[in-house]
Amino acid sequence: MDQESVTLELHIQYLREKDFITLLACKGYGTKVVIPSSIKGCPIKRIGPYAFSDQERSLSLVSKQEDIKCVIIEGIKVPGGKEDYICGSRLEEITLPSSIEVIDRYAFYNCKELLRINLPGGRIRIENGAFMNCDTLREVYVKALPEEASGVRGILTERNSELYITFKEEGVTGRFLFPEFYEDAIENTPARIFKYMIYGAGYRYRQCFEEERLDIAGYDAVFSSAEIQTLHETALDIAFLRLTYPYRLKDVMKQQYIEFIECHMDMALRRTIARENTKELMFLTTLGLITEGQYKEAQELAVSTGKKECAGILLKERLFYFPPTEKEYEL
Repeated sequence: MDQESVTLELHIQYLREKDFITLLACKGYGTKVVIPSSIKGCPIKRIGPYAFSDQERSLSLVSKQEDIKCVIIEGIKVPGGKEDYICGSRLEEITLPSSIEVIDRYAFYNCKELLRINLPGGRIRIENGAFMNCDTLREVYVKALPEEASGVRGILTERNSELYITFKEEGVTGRFLFPEFYEDAIENTPARIFKYMIYGAGYRYRQCFEEERLDIAGYDAVFSSAEIQTLHETALDIAFLRLTYPYRLKDVMKQQYIEFIECHMDMALRRTIARENTKELMFLTTLGLITEGQYKEAQELAVSTGKKECAGILLKERLFYFPPTEKEYEL
């Protein structure tokens, strides 16, 4: 059964606290959870500690166990399916409502199969360890504009791995890649001093926020730094995203991205063919920067690797930009 096309029954355990609700745990049949904005008219404002990582620990933190309540969100029951807690490695996608204000400590700790988070607009306080060990998390979708406050910065602070952030509101889409980075402490043994080191451009990209809002101009400015310029694959991904989703992209920065792609066109073509990304390939051709020799080599690569659709696109565009000349014969 495709969970995308149906709403599965969901059991929510929660705690009523004055004028809001803290979510403690969820039970259901699927791997994706859509949290409602309220229960019996009371808004769900907080995801409790360990709510999606360890339901036993989450529930044990409530001092009075009789205060724990449960509500059933009506949906389809899976025939023969096993209803169980949706937490840890079982959780693959979470959608949070606009009422959420706090994601408490270790709420998604060890959710190692969590692939995507859908966030509302508005500030969300994300506590320490909330997304620790969410090693497969790659996509965050935000129902807001980039310059509006959201919980994105908090997630980026928690995760130093590569993340794709998509902002969408009122039909406007901005898509941004935040590269990975890692930290290290090097000890100067005689002096007993530790030197703290940060490697990778991801750290600088994560500083491109003013309060909880993305500073788009600051984000684009990081592209000129040595840290990202030497990571050609990652830099190409960033350039492609900013050019294909050019939300508030200034002309001078647009030219910077185009020039980088032109300098690394051979690599861009090879990886696009390897991925069979026809959309990206068509975008490359529209830039008008591919030489005839590059078209020929790329087409040969596509044919030899069985990427027929890519080969067809390259042949068509090559003939458009470099039509064969008619031979002249002297009688």
